Amino acid sequence: MHASMGYMAKDPSGRDSIVKWFPPAKSAILLAFSYSGKPAPVKRGEGRIARYALSDDYHGVLKAKVDSMLAWLESVRPGTQGKAFVDSSPVLERLYARCAGLGWVGKNSMLLSPKLGSFFFLTGLAVDAELEYDEPMPEHCGECNRCMKACPTDAFPAPRVLDASKCIAYFTIEHRGPIPEGFRKGIGDWVFGCDVCQEVCPFNRFAVANPLFVRRIPETLPLEQVLAHAEKEFKAVFKPTPMERARRRGLLRNALLAMGNSGDARHIPALERYVTSDDEVLSEQARWSLERLRRT
Repeated sequence: MHASMGYMAKDPSGRDSIVKWFPPAKSAILLAFSYSGKPAPVKRGEGRIARYALSDDYHGVLKAKVDSMLAWLESVRPGTQGKAFVDSSPVLERLYARCAGLGWVGKNSMLLSPKLGSFFFLTGLAVDAELEYDEPMPEHCGECNRCMKACPTDAFPAPRVLDASKCIAYFTIEHRGPIPEGFRKGIGDWVFGCDVCQEVCPFNRFAVANPLFVRRIPETLPLEQVLAHAEKEFKAVFKPTPMERARRRGLLRNALLAMGNSGDARHIPALERYVTSDDEVLSEQARWSLERLRRT
């Protein structure tokens, strides 16, 4: 269910035990850092960005925090061996976080916490010491399935099962070619990622952001502004954030798609310019969006 993200299926035998990644491991310490905040209103002609991507790339920030924890452990327990992990390692952070009692897996396949909701990053530290273990938290979703119903592209075939080949976040971040036409209307105004299944979750109503993550870019961006960024400007604005992963071409494609879904005729001149683009993915997307706007 991982679409074209082949790396997720690579060497699955190495993911079932943290010891295979860090042989001395006897315990794992899991931490959650919230990046929540109230969603901003979206104006016509703007594109939405998933909240996790609004700040500096979290990998380095979180690893520095965990490394400082390891340094403290080494000072109070000389000889301690440990290894930090964020989501770039073959460690199933969500599995260990659930076992550590940080939350339970919700029907949108994300870890849910009664205090933090689901807008949080997971990181951890594998150590060679036997620690006192916490108990897993019971599941609290009950009969609620708002997240599954809210998904605009029906990416949840069953509770806790995500079909990435239908997911807006996959299409706007990882997918490199043209977005299949059957999913374009459902993508709506998202230009990077998607938070729909989290925004409707009752446990996110009272979540508070961690001041560790200062927003570098706004939650919505004018679509015309996204198109205006040349390669050099794109890197200056987005390279420090997770948005760089989509690359400039991906964001341009996504902005052109969002223009077609906007119903805003003011985007017609911009779309007409991209119809003649040498990049076939961009020109095809511009043609589709242009036709859609002209029909509305």
